Amino acid sequence: SYGGIEPRGTIRYAIDDNSSIKAAVTRNLQYIHLVSNAGTTLPTDLWVPSTLRVKPQMSWQYSLGYFKNFKENMFETSLEMYYKSMQNQIEYRDGYTPNTLKDAEEDFVFGKGWSYGAELFINKVKGRFTGWIGYTLSWTWRKFPDLNSNQKYPGKYDRRHDMSVVGTYELSKKWKLSSVFVYGTGNATSLPERFYFINGILTQEYSTINKYRLKPYHRLDFSAIYTPQQKKKKSFQGYWVFSVYNIYSRANPYFIYFDQEGSAANGDLKVAAKQVSLFPIIPSVTWNVKF
Repeated sequence: SYGGIEPRGTIRYAIDDNSSIKAAVTRNLQYIHLVSNAGTTLPTDLWVPSTLRVKPQMSWQYSLGYFKNFKENMFETSLEMYYKSMQNQIEYRDGYTPNTLKDAEEDFVFGKGWSYGAELFINKVKGRFTGWIGYTLSWTWRKFPDLNSNQKYPGKYDRRHDMSVVGTYELSKKWKLSSVFVYGTGNATSLPERFYFINGILTQEYSTINKYRLKPYHRLDFSAIYTPQQKKKKSFQGYWVFSVYNIYSRANPYFIYFDQEGSAANGDLKVAAKQVSLFPIIPSVTWNVKF
């Protein structure tokens, strides 16, 4: 079994009644691990617990932020910078293929990682219209002695730009409108750069780890909440939610695979990259009860 301490400390300095500076340091231990195959876009992620071979992941995070409120605290804003170092990171070995006949731990390799960036947050908390905007600029790196010739590479979920915009408008006592827009740089991925035949079998030669990017992810959602007026005092409150997920039906990439078209014997063999996407536009109606 494993154990450890997770110390954390925060220092806050108030510049005036509406602004402050905060610095923090945190140590975290993680005993369950998400293992990703850095050499493919296919969804091969696996959650595994810590064992004698798989040590707990450990990280130190340092942050420094400036916080300021405007217009009698109607607006809350912050700008934070951070750096995070990570030990005992885990991924599949190079050339890994799923095999249920052997222990999965035989295919694990271990290394380190680090990430850094800045986060901007603006929040309107008063008035009929409320909402917030969050934007993150970040870099995430991994380095494994047994992967990528021991050279650093972007983590699978390295996302250079990540933005969320949320707005809510109270139309009346019964109706409330809400909308959410999200945008993020596409995940880093490895793709085949060459195809050739070995003993009549089409073989792929992959790029260095996570050299390429999937298309950006973005989506717009909308919802309308209707709360009927209660004629009698009840112990619960019911309300309707009419929503549309992914309004413009963006085909966001889930993973890429390569399909063969034609044949080598006929001289018309082509290898085409195809994208798999999930969840197009989805309208829904729900009835909720709040006690």
